[in-house]
Amino acid sequence: MTDEITRLVRFTSKGLDEVALRDERQRVAIVDYEDLGERQLRMAALFDGDGEYEIGEFGFYLASGTLLAVYSVAGKLLTYKAAAARVLQKFTLDVSPLPTDSVTIVVGSESLNLFFTEELAAVAAANVNNMGRYLGMLFRVMELEHNV
Repeated sequence: MTDEITRLVRFTSKGLDEVALRDERQRVAIVDYEDLGERQLRMAALFDGDGEYEIGEFGFYLASGTLLAVYSVAGKLLTYKAAAARVLQKFTLDVSPLPTDSVTIVVGSESLNLFFTEELAAVAAANVNNMGRYLGMLFRVMELEHNV
């Protein structure tokens, strides 16, 4: 039987001995996936929206709704989600305890690259502007050297 890992969930922890999610805050699709070999899977999820909260744990859900895995560190805050902030979280999941070929990863419809288009455009514009200033300075230096 093969099941699909489709969602990552962000939630806060109420205790250190739980076996299921408590106080779930946000459930999102996996936006990136990489097979690292040796039954190690790296997945990424983008958490966004207006919610603001501390994050103590993350959960991995199967398409059936079954909680497959929980990531937490006892007594430690993992991260914080500010209001209107976007947080990209990557995880490496070891699936070696599971039967071979028993899970597949389903990546959501949104491309991770699309989330950074504005930021990449701003960096590209700054680089082009910087190159223009540098060329202007180069031409002035060349003219000064020619006149000497």
